[in-house]
Amino acid sequence: MNEIKGTRILGAPNAGFTNPMKDVYTAKLPIAGCAWVETTDGVVLIDTIARVSVAKEIFKRIKGTIKYIIYTHGHGDHVGGAAAYLKDNPEIIASKYLPDRLDKYKMLAPHRAHITAVQFNVPEIVRTPEFVYPTKTFLGDMTLKLGDKTFELHSVRAETDDAVWVYVPELKAAFIGDLIIAGLPNIGNPWKPTRFALDWAKALKDVRALNPEHVFCNGAGYYYKGEKALKILDYNIEAIYSLHDQVVEHINKGTHITEMIHEIKLPDHLANNPYLRPLYSRPEFFVFNVYRWYHGYFDDNPAHLLPRPENEVMGELYKLIGDSEIILKRAKELSDQDQAQLALEILDVPIQADPENIEARKLRIELLKNLVAEDYCLMSRNAWVYFIDKDKEFINSRK
Repeated sequence: MNEIKGTRILGAPNAGFTNPMKDVYTAKLPIAGCAWVETTDGVVLIDTIARVSVAKEIFKRIKGTIKYIIYTHGHGDHVGGAAAYLKDNPEIIASKYLPDRLDKYKMLAPHRAHITAVQFNVPEIVRTPEFVYPTKTFLGDMTLKLGDKTFELHSVRAETDDAVWVYVPELKAAFIGDLIIAGLPNIGNPWKPTRFALDWAKALKDVRALNPEHVFCNGAGYYYKGEKALKILDYNIEAIYSLHDQVVEHINKGTHITEMIHEIKLPDHLANNPYLRPLYSRPEFFVFNVYRWYHGYFDDNPAHLLPRPENEVMGELYKLIGDSEIILKRAKELSDQDQAQLALEILDVPIQADPENIEARKLRIELLKNLVAEDYCLMSRNAWVYFIDKDKEFINSRK
């Protein structure tokens, strides 16, 4: 049987470089990118790319002195390479909230090593991150003049609370960080804090109102121009409002979250849009995220207000059933009926109640493989693969 693999996209050694328009240059890794704009009085770098090793190569290519670095937000793939550019002693500008994000990442280094391993299919190595903090922060709007160009900065809440997008009117170019990515907006992430759906849509509407001729997004790894750029902005705005408004409607109707994630869909003309494919996140994650923003954890089931530890509950159910073979048989039947997710949840009873149940773990591996075979969303696919590997490690340790 072929090895089941996740999607590994971090740590790529080589960046792709482009010069898409006069005075603008970009560098791109699989999920990270940056752009630099030349002016008559120096260079403005927008984001720094993920790794210092790649950033050093970028630094060699930049002609002129870097006067400013602008962080579009505090995720590592946007701030991680900053140390490579410090020889020019640039002013580093970011949202007022960005330093708090970097402090949080240091505080939660072990946890973040774990969730990064699951999400990105990389080794789980705890490192104390070394960040280059901004030298100047702001909220609202800010304008920089450098040589023959103007840089209009806008701080917003979107993927993060410390997002910034930039417009250069002389170029009619918007640099919007991850407000748009190569697929469905990353408004839902099972491992990360709440994203700001409604504010995200409003920020994109503000970008759209400028009628930019050039849009650099996904950390400047993607570039769109003309009518195509405007259409992609429109697609993303409509998709966010559609999903957001459906969540609000279902919250007001009292729909349970486990029903909501299956009922809420993009309309067909958006669901089939090539620019909104669920390659990184997925609509279910979007729904969970908006639900978390507007709704408390309590789902109106009194059994869930002050719940007992999950393994205790599963243990009691297991005692009532009395035979793991009954559960395994039913899980196999559900799997044969293409209901791998339901089978997975039923199989959780014997695994939680008896972690040493090797047969249950073997069956879980097969169920997860079924899910992997049909899943091309990076985050969920990598999660299935991570737990396949963990179950295999557990089984091998008991031989």
